[in-house]
Amino acid sequence: MSTLKVDAIRHNSATSDAITTASDGTCTANITNNLSNRRININGGMQIWQRSTSLSVSEGTNEGVTACDRYGFEFGNASAGAATISRSTDVPTNLGFPYSFKIDVTTLNNMSATNTQIRFPYRFEAQDIVSSGWKYNDPNSFLTISFYFKSNKSGTNKLPVQIRTFDGTAYFYIAEITQSDTNWNRHTIKVPGNSNLTFDNDNNMGLEIAWYFAVGSFYHTTADTWGTVQKHGTSNSTNYFDSTSNEMFITGIQIESTTNGIATDFEHRSYGQELDLCLRYFQRFAYGANHQIGMGALYTSSQLKCIVGFIKEMRAAPSVIQVTGGNNYVFYRDGNADYFNGFGVENTDERKTCLNNSTEISGTVGYGGIVRVYNSNGRIDFNAEL
Repeated sequence: MSTLKVDAIRHNSATSDAITTASDGTCTANITNNLSNRRININGGMQIWQRSTSLSVSEGTNEGVTACDRYGFEFGNASAGAATISRSTDVPTNLGFPYSFKIDVTTLNNMSATNTQIRFPYRFEAQDIVSSGWKYNDPNSFLTISFYFKSNKSGTNKLPVQIRTFDGTAYFYIAEITQSDTNWNRHTIKVPGNSNLTFDNDNNMGLEIAWYFAVGSFYHTTADTWGTVQKHGTSNSTNYFDSTSNEMFITGIQIESTTNGIATDFEHRSYGQELDLCLRYFQRFAYGANHQIGMGALYTSSQLKCIVGFIKEMRAAPSVIQVTGGNNYVFYRDGNADYFNGFGVENTDERKTCLNNSTEISGTVGYGGIVRVYNSNGRIDFNAEL
């Protein structure tokens, strides 16, 4: 046997060591592909679509997080633009992604309004940035954003990405990637820390990352700099909404803290893991005929109360979204049934809520029973999105 004795190992073209050895027989290594729990964003492989798998979006219609969990689609001063967003199986080859987020332009926007914005945002709780490992006050520490992108728009195109903080003074950072073909490509953006950044250790919105598919000239600035003026792109940014033939796809989004700005391999997680993380922000709780809601009781002869516990604790007390009307719900008790259109909501916190009805119920005080969705179009969702 023989022993190789070196202080460090480095590639011929590298400027830093891959492995550094110590006199006590240990070593440190710059490993980029096998570290767990480094992806701080959720649903980066577009696995979870609780709300729907296809949706038409335009300004004022279905904006926000309305299809793929944790990712929104929004318009600003862009009434002339519209798209269909959908779950697509067009994905990078042999990389383990089940789906991509597809944007199919259905109404073009010619950028006549200089303050037009069409964007695809992802939002973080402030406490998740605080605990991410990113030393956000240090310019030598990076928030590294990587993703796979594809478009049928020919030529050399520029896609801007905005990073925005929300605590203290709001700061904005604009980066821009170049796409020169119609293939799937992986792009990486490294965002340096800045001594002026502030994040509160709480569950409110702390950071937003948004990809801009159209940016009016009013919001143009210089790329790769932090500033306090709200900007979204540069004069080079491409208008991806200039034709109804345009299609864009994105998947494999990974946001992580690094010391060198180099993206690691995408960290895949199981469907169950991603769903569990998504449930903190949105839960499709009961939907379709005969889906159970919970046990209820008659508080008075005309008032039903039903305590509902959420699937898991949510980010904050959620809003309760329901489809009302048409006797969508039913209360089965003492051999009878009360059919009713919807619920009132009271005393909601992060773990539970109380649903009630005092307009369509009649029975004996104290009687309990089963509360269900009755009609196929009945639905109850809980939403605690940022």
